[in-house]
Amino acid sequence: MKSLRKLSAAAFLAICAGGVPSAAPALAAGSATAATPARQAAPAFTMKTLDGAQITSAQLAGKPYIVNFFASWCPPCREELPGMVELQKKYARQGFTFVGVAFRDRPATLPDFLWEMGVSYPVGLTTPELEAAFGKFLPGGKIRAIPASFVVGRDGKVLNVVTGGLTKEDFEALIVKAIATKPAK
Repeated sequence: MKSLRKLSAAAFLAICAGGVPSAAPALAAGSATAATPARQAAPAFTMKTLDGAQITSAQLAGKPYIVNFFASWCPPCREELPGMVELQKKYARQGFTFVGVAFRDRPATLPDFLWEMGVSYPVGLTTPELEAAFGKFLPGGKIRAIPASFVVGRDGKVLNVVTGGLTKEDFEALIVKAIATKPAK
């Protein structure tokens, strides 16, 4: 029974931790794995937010954004949220937004959690379509670990993909990079 608990705990941490750390310069050492895709177009998506609105990639065209797959039960996700909330407020005037995708979370308790954390950006529940669209940027073609963040520039191209928890400073560096991109012509 003790070994089963250890195995369960290890599996839980693997989902939340994001895999093997890399030495990406803009990321917290030992906490995240980064991949820089070959500047591929961000996936087209439609997501119903928890407040009943709809957000689409077409609405975000020309704007920098980060799609962040997270869960309220994931410790690294909970740790990075306060920094994300602060940065959303700081960079909203420049057209930036986070888009939260609750990964296998409980819809009944999620609104209270988001209110408690002060989240003001759009958040919806994951779907197989969302997971497939963004998972194609990850090894194995699936979202296997959270948090997972997909940074999209004004040109609609994916700039960075990061699995694992990020600090406020890490997110800010990624946001500044996304804001600096030129819109597609």
